[in-house]
Amino acid sequence: MFREALTYPVRGDHETLLVGVILSLAVGLLARLGVLALLAVVPVVLLAGYALAVVRATAESGGSTASLREDSPPRFGDFRALAGDGLRALVVAGSFLLVPAVGLAVTVRGAAAGGGPAGLGATVFVLGASTTVLLVSLAFAYLLPAALAGVARRGDLSGAFDRGRLRRLAGDGGYFVGSVGALVVGASAVVLLGSLTALGRPGEVAALALSFYALVAVARLLGRGVAR
Repeated sequence: MFREALTYPVRGDHETLLVGVILSLAVGLLARLGVLALLAVVPVVLLAGYALAVVRATAESGGSTASLREDSPPRFGDFRALAGDGLRALVVAGSFLLVPAVGLAVTVRGAAAGGGPAGLGATVFVLGASTTVLLVSLAFAYLLPAALAGVARRGDLSGAFDRGRLRRLAGDGGYFVGSVGALVVGASAVVLLGSLTALGRPGEVAALALSFYALVAVARLLGRGVAR
């Protein structure tokens, strides 16, 4: 599974890979331009839309080993459609991460307010609240790929909040394997790319270029989990 996903980004034509790398580099370049940093939203939305296209293409392949090996990454075609998919993907991701973010903010605020000599009650509160926030965060993070797959399948936001479909996928073994695999690859990519950025400007450029490769591999694993 991992080998197939890691070779998937280079299975298509070089033009697709080149466009993706250019968009990733554009994110880093525009982010450094002060006021113009807001323009970095454009390539971010397009990249999010392309990741959703990968999830959709993989899920529609049926999940069999033969069909997966014959797949190649979708091409960058209709940028308006990619932008629409990207906006929907970012909205869904923001919605699913909002609850954990609010919980974290409340926990930190409570810990700050409860600091001082009377530390036992504050410590118990922080441990209990942080554990709850962690469990809620993991639950929302686990369901996020299923929600994104629903958006990819239906082409609208309603697909992300189909509770019956979310429950079915959450209890599916194939979905669990694909989601955990995507998490492992994503976390490894963050560590690797973070190490590259420590090498200076050349390392930052390499990290940005490789981030597209990692994005496609993670989206592939998520799509495989949904397909299976």
